[in-house]
Amino acid sequence: MRTWRALLSGLTGRSAATSQVIDADPFQRPDDVLAAEPDPLFSALDEIEQGALDVYAAAGLPTRPGHYRRGPRASGWTFVAARLDPSERFGLIEQHPPEKGWRFARLQDLGARSSRDDLRAASRLLNEIDEIRNARGPLTREHLLMAMELGGAWRALRDAQTVRASRLTLTVPKKARVARDKTGPSR
Repeated sequence: MRTWRALLSGLTGRSAATSQVIDADPFQRPDDVLAAEPDPLFSALDEIEQGALDVYAAAGLPTRPGHYRRGPRASGWTFVAARLDPSERFGLIEQHPPEKGWRFARLQDLGARSSRDDLRAASRLLNEIDEIRNARGPLTREHLLMAMELGGAWRALRDAQTVRASRLTLTVPKKARVARDKTGPSR
């Protein structure tokens, strides 16, 4: 009998369960609902980050987000953890002192002290992306300016990679020889 009542009340517009109270603010967006479209700012940041990580990968540097260390005689960086709190970082430094050749860095900082311009630029891009993503509260005017500079720096880095990847080389042409006409009168 209840199923029929629920069915008929649905057809007439009356609800069978009128005792349910909705305890949500209709003007507040729920936290667990995903946006229909991705945020354009974060989509652009993802694209810029991928470009910077491609530069890291081409240079043989890691691309996995997190903290890294390099021993005194090691040639590459070793992944330590995705996240380390300050006390854990301090503990690692106590166990492996920098004075003995140990180096520690976040992914964003791996290329910062490189002799290569493209690695330093990629490191700067990764640091600025991290700063924008981890901004507390609403984005400020400084964040907007940083994002605009980030876009310009990314375009410059991308264009430099395109030129470097090209196989086109420009050379000075050899002196052109003047062809003599052997069929005409001689001089």
